[in-house]
Amino acid sequence: MFGLMSSWCSETGRPGFPPGAARPYGQDAEAQVGAIRKVLVVDDEADVADLAEMLLAAHGMDTVVAYSGAQALDMLAAHPDIDAVVSDVMMPGMNGLELAERISGNYPKVKIILASGYMAPSMFDGRPLKQLFIAKPYKIDNLLQLLRT
Repeated sequence: MFGLMSSWCSETGRPGFPPGAARPYGQDAEAQVGAIRKVLVVDDEADVADLAEMLLAAHGMDTVVAYSGAQALDMLAAHPDIDAVVSDVMMPGMNGLELAERISGNYPKVKIILASGYMAPSMFDGRPLKQLFIAKPYKIDNLLQLLRT
């Protein structure tokens, strides 16, 4: 699953916390991610999307998942409280770049983070990337840091 966060998975494969670590919730969770409260995770690979959703939720985020660009737009319309979108770039149909353009046009206050294990940001259609970018595999701490910026 692109190694999203192997260090946060227990031996049973379920997300866990290091021994002695407190689970973030309430005000502590808000302090960790700032003003971002609700995140839409978009990835056509269900296992990757579901793992990212579980890890973000474990860090106090309210999360929803979409498995395509079209479904992501439907989720944004249905959930006007979404603050950020974390989207894979390489998806069939509407790719992450096209989705980001649509989101930017219709929801300009929503933060967008694009993720890819296949391409560097400099390779995206030869255009400068307007959105934040994280390379797969990524660690949840790195994603949380981007959500805070």
